[in-house]
Amino acid sequence: MSTRRIHSRPSTLRRIAVCAVATPILLGVATAPASAAGPTVVGAGSTWSAVAIEQWRSDVARLGLSINYSAVGSTAGRQFYINDQVDFAVSEIPFLPEEVQALKRDGKSFQYLPIVAGGTSLMYNLRNASGQIRNLQMSSATIAKVFTGQITKWNDPAIRADNPHLALPDMPITPVTRSDGSGTSAQFSAYIDALQHPIWQKFCRATGLSPCKSTSFWPPFGLSVQQRGSDGVANYVANPGVGVGSIGYVEAAYALARHMPVVSVLNASRHYVQPTAANVAIALTHATLNADRTQNLGRVYVAPEATAYPISSYSYMITQLKGFDPAKGEVLGKFILYFVCTGQQSAERLGYSPLPTNLVQTSFDAEKAIPGAPSPPPMSKCDNPYVQGTFDQEGDPGTDAGTTTTTQSDGPTQDGGAGGSGKASVGPGTTLTTGSAVPSSADPVAYAAAAAQVAAGARAPSALPLAVTAVVILLLVFAPLFLRLSSPRSDRGSDG
Repeated sequence: MSTRRIHSRPSTLRRIAVCAVATPILLGVATAPASAAGPTVVGAGSTWSAVAIEQWRSDVARLGLSINYSAVGSTAGRQFYINDQVDFAVSEIPFLPEEVQALKRDGKSFQYLPIVAGGTSLMYNLRNASGQIRNLQMSSATIAKVFTGQITKWNDPAIRADNPHLALPDMPITPVTRSDGSGTSAQFSAYIDALQHPIWQKFCRATGLSPCKSTSFWPPFGLSVQQRGSDGVANYVANPGVGVGSIGYVEAAYALARHMPVVSVLNASRHYVQPTAANVAIALTHATLNADRTQNLGRVYVAPEATAYPISSYSYMITQLKGFDPAKGEVLGKFILYFVCTGQQSAERLGYSPLPTNLVQTSFDAEKAIPGAPSPPPMSKCDNPYVQGTFDQEGDPGTDAGTTTTTQSDGPTQDGGAGGSGKASVGPGTTLTTGSAVPSSADPVAYAAAAAQVAAGARAPSALPLAVTAVVILLLVFAPLFLRLSSPRSDRGSDG
């Protein structure tokens, strides 16, 4: 009889099922983001760090913070900041002298704070008779010659010397550089200028680059192809049609996302290393901080450890110190506290390296100076894996991503023009502070706890009361209907 009852009222049961599913969604109990708690804060700039920023924006949106970010390149981001078109900028290099003059002329304040560390990688697309090559190695001299047009074939003797284990094809190299003003270009050219200064000087003379130093605008040369943004470079190299034979410079996250290989770079200890999170972290222990919190990477390029990845750096957020809307300052401050702590848990998975403790403290110091920003939590409450001691700084040399290979012959050497290879001071902010409890009205510890749940994929805590309310409403609305359908009178009626 029960079977007959079920089949006698299909439309009624369907309506009940549809209502049961739809009601929680209408009540907002599903995984919809929390409503924005405060104004929207707008930023623009670096594509190098954009993969991480997009992840963090998504995380905090579920906590009710509205952050918009446009990955337009470091140069454009700094210009937007100068022109008051954004609330913050992100760049791999600080303001240029002429940009500082424009800021001073307008009376606009600025400061730098670290946001994420990473390795500028050399993503490539190369095949031989055996298939795709995934274990290419290069010294700084070879890299410099490829990206200045002195090496134009994949089977050049210099590349063969770096790769005696490979059968390299006789085909042209297509270097892919940035067409827009780029902090990635600036950092990469600074590395070449530091370790292979004569090669860079020759390139400057050939292309008319003046002054001859690191540049945000890579000059076109020879067989090079220019693409806009890190996505543009990565998409070109990964393209199976036009990308075969190409090589470009991007943050490692872009190669990781496309499952493309990156070059193992020869370091000062004569090991070829990959830009893994651990290898980047090791190299950056030699970074020093200038008085304005900008980075000095001279000793990073020649870090002596066997696993140190030499083209390592970190990205800056640029924020105001005065004249900033405190309501926006509160939102921006909470965003900063999220990404320097809990947000760094996703750094390694995304292709970056978590900020070390001294840089977290540096970011805390800068965050406090933003009008309206909440006080940072005690360092012990910061869920950054580096701070909590859960980040494996030794890495795993047994994995493909972290493999290091000792050179087997004299091979190419590094020109140590970056200032020696001894251990460097990590600069200001090394001493950790525990701080005191902060008021509940701006409690970053409680906020960090909620953010940790988001990072772990959990629902924001505020969803629980809504879920309970939804269940109660469902019971009140539909329980009488279920009881009526299952009553003896209903049974008899259905049989009739």
